[in-house]
Formats: sequence, structure tokens, C-alpha cells
Amino acid sequence: MVRDDHQPEQSTSTLGRASVVSGDAAFAVGHRIGDVWCAWQDNPLEGVADRLWVATTDASSWAAIDHDGSDTDVFTVWQHGPRRLWEEIEAAHAWWIENGSPGPDRFGLTVTTDGEHRAWLDTLDRSWPLPALG
Repeated sequence: MVRDDHQPEQSTSTLGRASVVSGDAAFAVGHRIGDVWCAWQDNPLEGVADRLWVATTDASSWAAIDHDGSDTDVFTVWQHGPRRLWEEIEAAHAWWIENGSPGPDRFGLTVTTDGEHRAWLDTLDRSWPLPALG
């Protein structure tokens, strides 16, 4: 995933990382952004207490979100690739909040006969495309 020639962009975020990798928010965010996986890493390097990795399944884009272990809720974000995954996650999380923090029972998935995958909230007319897997 991370290669020597990658030159990630650095930014900061105040979105709590744990809130997007567990519970209803994680379910909603996953349905909004599609083909992404995540992993948690404790003490990955000096000065970083923990890191959340997020990457596309094809490994073309990734983000690492670091916490230094302090009491502040500001995280360092490193992103690389054509997609800005953490920005997508922040937008998906905001969408989830704006829609009343829906649980999994309000989501659906439709696969058409031509192979298109569409996720939706409450009704089919509130749908968005997902990349087809495999």
C-alpha cells in the first residue's frame, strides 16, 4: 500500500476516528464511500500513540490518521492517491449526522441486472452508486 515514492499530503482533522470505524456511523460511512477497508495500529512509531489506516481495495488511495496520545481531539491526517479518503469519510459522516444518524435497518442495497450496485437510505429514490466488487 504505502510505497517509497508516495508523497502524502498532510492536514488535520477533529473527527473522532473511533466514531467512523464502529457502530452505526461506520455502517453508514461504509455504504457512502464503498470500496474501502480500515485497520487500527497501536504505537506505530515514536510520537504516535495510535493510527487509523484507510485504503481503497485496489490500493490506489490511502489515508493514515494519527493521534499523539494527548488530550486534544486534533488528529494528523496523511493522504495519498487520486481519492482523498479522509475527506470522503468526513463528508459521509456529516451526511449521516444530517440524516438523523440512521441505523443499519434504514439502509438497503440493490443490484441491477446489468451489475450496477446502488445503496439507499429509506427509499430507492434516495440512492447512490457503489463500485461493483470483484
